[in-house]
Amino acid sequence: MKRIFLLIVLALVLKISWAQSQDDLQLAYSYYSAQEYEKASYLFENMFNKTKSKTYFIYFVNCLLNSDNFDKAEKAVKKQISSSKNDLTYKILLGFVYRRQNFIDKAAAQYEEALSQITADKNQIIQCANMFSSLSEPDWAEKTYLKGRDLTGEKFTSELFSVYASSRNQKKMVETGLDLLDENPQNVSTVQGMFQYYVNNDINNEFYDLLRLGILQRIQKSPSTEKSELLIWLFLQKKNFKSAFIQAKALDKRLNEEGQRMIILGDEALNAKDFETASDCYSYVMEEKGIENRYYKRAVYGVLTSMYERIAGGMITDSSEIYALEKRYIKTFEEFGLNNQSVNDIKNFSILETYYLNSPDKAKTWVEKTLNVPSLNYSQRAQLNLTLGNIELFSGDIWGAVMTFAKVENDNKQNEYGDEAKFNKARIAYYTGNFKWAASQLDVLKAATSKLVANDAMELSLLITDNQDADSVLEIYARGDMYFSQNQFGKSEASLDSIIEKYSTSPLVDECYFLKAKIYERKLNWQKAADYYKKVADDYSYDVLADKAAYNFAEISAFRLSDKEKAKEYYMKILTDYPGSVFATSSREKYRELEKK
Repeated sequence: MKRIFLLIVLALVLKISWAQSQDDLQLAYSYYSAQEYEKASYLFENMFNKTKSKTYFIYFVNCLLNSDNFDKAEKAVKKQISSSKNDLTYKILLGFVYRRQNFIDKAAAQYEEALSQITADKNQIIQCANMFSSLSEPDWAEKTYLKGRDLTGEKFTSELFSVYASSRNQKKMVETGLDLLDENPQNVSTVQGMFQYYVNNDINNEFYDLLRLGILQRIQKSPSTEKSELLIWLFLQKKNFKSAFIQAKALDKRLNEEGQRMIILGDEALNAKDFETASDCYSYVMEEKGIENRYYKRAVYGVLTSMYERIAGGMITDSSEIYALEKRYIKTFEEFGLNNQSVNDIKNFSILETYYLNSPDKAKTWVEKTLNVPSLNYSQRAQLNLTLGNIELFSGDIWGAVMTFAKVENDNKQNEYGDEAKFNKARIAYYTGNFKWAASQLDVLKAATSKLVANDAMELSLLITDNQDADSVLEIYARGDMYFSQNQFGKSEASLDSIIEKYSTSPLVDECYFLKAKIYERKLNWQKAADYYKKVADDYSYDVLADKAAYNFAEISAFRLSDKEKAKEYYMKILTDYPGSVFATSSREKYRELEKK
């Protein structure tokens, strides 16, 4: 019983002692951070005496050095050297004490002495190099690993990379990282991970250029799959899909691959909106691998999607190319049939027919054919019916559109498709002047699970509530908005101009100019679209559309009109005038990209 009591007392004493040590340690770090080095040195010295931890000793010495107590620091380190003769890190620390006193030659001699005593002990080599690194002596850390290489035959490549990274020696970082790949080709993922941070944070592309050149030189000396893959990876980090395509194609041919690499690259380019390169990737698989290839079908649909996105983005405007894509779609549907994998393609095709070729009836026929496919799931049926409702709205079949959207809403309660259908019904009510009912539906949709629907509902709700005292003007605007959705641009602009001329003090005037900008975007008249966006951003800077107008103006200036300076000016305007804008993050990124060019 007495023994149990003693054990309990001992446990309590140890617990109290440990808690006290933790408190002292926290206090020591706090003093150190506050640059109260004399107070911190006392605590770190006590902690070291209790634990013999080298970490606490180094903090203790640093405290002495930072308070110019050099003699005490030197004596403390020399004492440790005497009591730990086999630990060379204390000799290195003594060299650091000399360096802090600007005794450069003495410090170098001390470092050299420590280096000369290193043996073929890997742990000792790493400890000494780490000590040099922690004391901001990368050149000596490098010398340590190079000597270790001679003594042990160990390469220490990863460790040397870390040393060069800490000293920002980019050239040696590149050489060492590529050495690691040469040592073992299976290290390609490791090497990518080592380079990742420095490529991503390379503002002036200095590291990127060094690495690209380094890889190319290694490929010329000794080509390998892994080096080519590293180069492709590097191009992709900077979204240079065109260069990645050239390398991937060469690798595909050299290895006689089936085309999977090209399909994956095409998908990445497509997601990054480099539709031209995406199309090149898919076309390569179609043409080089042939119809029997297992990726042929994916390649065919990939080409269709790439071409469609280029038309939707205004990159292809020639009507002959648009009609050519229509024929390719129809040929593909006839060749492969309609199934649950072609839903997205039917949706894109129906948009092409409706909005670009003004053939809503043909679009409707193909959507209805696809709806008869028995293997469709609820999600695919909902998407197709939403597309059908939009086609009916475009055609002026308002009642048909309402019925279609009501069916989708009823079949998809509590999910995003039901919310979208409900929003479309509210939008039709707004188009037709039933503002009160539309507003009540939009209030519910502000909490929709789909962020896109919730944002659209919020915008339309604000438009209605902010102008509910001027129903007659809002009716004209809503009619113009509906004409816009039906591609009846002449009628839409006439409605908007009537508001601008007759109701010049209406709060809807800036909305009218904004919608006119969208009309000219649809008509691919980029200069006029930019002019109207600029007018909203400048003349109505106090209104809710100002940041969006400024962003759209910057985008058109940068990517359509090649006016980089204007684009930079308006990206910066968003950052300074509207820092809380949803466009702020993107504006900052775009501004930085333009600064590099």
